[in-house]
Amino acid sequence: MTTENIDLPTPGSDEVLFVALGGLGEIGMNLALYGHDGAWVAVDMGVTFGDEDTPGVDVIVPDISVIDGLGDKLKGVIITHAHEDHIGGIPYLAGRFKCPVFCSPFAAAFLRRKLDDDGGRRSKRVKIVEIPSGGRRGVGPFDVELIPMPHSIPEAHLTALRSQKGLVVHTGDWKLDPDPVIGHPVDERRLANLGKEGVLALVCDSTNALREGWTGSEGELTSSLTEIVSSSDRRVLFACFSSNVARLRTIALAAQAAGREIGLVGRSLWRMHDVAGGLGYLKGLPTFLREDELGRLPPNKMVAICTGSQGEPRAALHRIVDGQHRHIEVDPADKVIFSSRDIPGNEKAIGRLQNRLVAMGVDVITDGTAKVHVSGHPARDELRHLYSLLKPARLLPAHGEGRHLDGQAKFALECGIPEAKVAFNGDVMCLAGGDFEQRGEVKVGRVGIDGDARVSLTGNGIKERRRMRLDGVALITIALEAQGELAADSMVTLAGLDVSDNAEILDDIEEAIDEAVEDLAIKARRDDAVVENVARSALRKALRKHTGKRPQINVHIVRI
Repeated sequence: MTTENIDLPTPGSDEVLFVALGGLGEIGMNLALYGHDGAWVAVDMGVTFGDEDTPGVDVIVPDISVIDGLGDKLKGVIITHAHEDHIGGIPYLAGRFKCPVFCSPFAAAFLRRKLDDDGGRRSKRVKIVEIPSGGRRGVGPFDVELIPMPHSIPEAHLTALRSQKGLVVHTGDWKLDPDPVIGHPVDERRLANLGKEGVLALVCDSTNALREGWTGSEGELTSSLTEIVSSSDRRVLFACFSSNVARLRTIALAAQAAGREIGLVGRSLWRMHDVAGGLGYLKGLPTFLREDELGRLPPNKMVAICTGSQGEPRAALHRIVDGQHRHIEVDPADKVIFSSRDIPGNEKAIGRLQNRLVAMGVDVITDGTAKVHVSGHPARDELRHLYSLLKPARLLPAHGEGRHLDGQAKFALECGIPEAKVAFNGDVMCLAGGDFEQRGEVKVGRVGIDGDARVSLTGNGIKERRRMRLDGVALITIALEAQGELAADSMVTLAGLDVSDNAEILDDIEEAIDEAVEDLAIKARRDDAVVENVARSALRKALRKHTGKRPQINVHIVRI
């Protein structure tokens, strides 16, 4: 992306500026910045997850280089709710910002648990300030109010940001659920009061902006899931997001109604269970069994909730399918229910896992074949109703791919909102105090978490991994005497290539490398760089002849 501004501008007291470092033009990695009266606040700091294009990288965080330049002008990070794509970046970016993190008690408990996972080193770098759900607090130049909204996790909030210029609203993730299972239905009177106060701009969730109607209520799922579980006389496994606390409750009630025990399989599920249970959000449910306890139950008495709904290779469901789980297995006629949506980009991994289950004789049930999932995000009728309550003068779509953002902007205009504009990550937008327009661009990007290191997703390391995955890797070892004579035949090691165990072809390749080196003048053989280039060229030519591949090539020269 070309940039007009490398640094964030200094916002005036007569304006409210907005820029996203993640979450606009994509689903995930949400991080929005609001500027007013010389200072900024961040709303959310999430992650997204790696895929086939980022081998070895499981977690991706926003590039927050522009925040580094703010210093004490960044007054706080406000968390709307505890989903990974809104809160998960904080442990990885701790230490890059000095301001407190403001969030509700549930998000605070979840964040402390994540920060303590590395022995507490990260927790010392983050100051957490709790705001009660529904409460208000001053954060820098803004008066911040967290207004509860139904979603799939406890204590999700619409965030009202009041300033000298007026009121801006950031929805976070939400829906209008009359029976949300966890929490309460939306307080429409409170939202209508915001509308009467005057909403200068609404930054709104766009995930389901292309869907007509209403999303549907979490409470409606209990009967359909109970029917599915009751119809089976074998094991029943559910795959869902570990952060979907409402779904844990719904599945547990369905298992109880069907006369079965319920248990959790996967560390992230137990982390969420402990946080939600500790704050009273799992009251009235049966005890969740551990994996070893589930494994001892008769198949017709167990229901297991597993991680791995997105086909993740390290998650519990994948290990069960691979036969590598110590306590849980699947057999023909068992049911596996995918009680979640497919995150864009994960379709192939999910499809492969589901196809393997079908090949094993397992009955796979998805949202396309039965009522096993409802979204936590608003469809068009819900968007229309929110617009009617808040009556915003301007709308900026967020939390969506380009088609979702564009769809909501057009829909908002159809619904009578005076102005609606689409922006993408890095676009500095004026929400209030001037024309609703782009004021410039700042540098944005994505950073991979590779073990304990942060890596560039456009750097040579990731590029080389992609190449290894596609074309394999080759290692040449050449031993030369001090004067440049070959001390022994060259040795080639191939990985990821079909000819790696073909001795005849390997001999031919090694002979070609030896001949290329021996064709060099003695003086040239004393130069490692020259020998390396000649050997690399000879190997590339030989492999093209035998395989048509261009693997990653490394040359190791030993001087004797």
